[in-house]
Amino acid sequence: SALDELILLDIYPARENPIEGVSSRSILDKVTIKAKSLCKKNDLLEVLKIRKPEILLTMGAGDIDRFVDQIKEMLQSK
Repeated sequence: SALDELILLDIYPARENPIEGVSSRSILDKVTIKAKSLCKKNDLLEVLKIRKPEILLTMGAGDIDRFVDQIKEMLQSK
């Protein structure tokens, strides 16, 4: 909740069993900032193009790292 804005992607279990009651929506509902949204992975680059963040922090244990080069290229082409 200390962020200016949060774009939260779907969460899913990698090598572990899903935790009942834990979802992107349940996390988003607990975040207290107003500028927050859910985003599908397929929509991420388009959302970032529209939002044009000055600083972007990606975090995740899944495959978010697959987007790093695409995000970097998009942000540098501004």
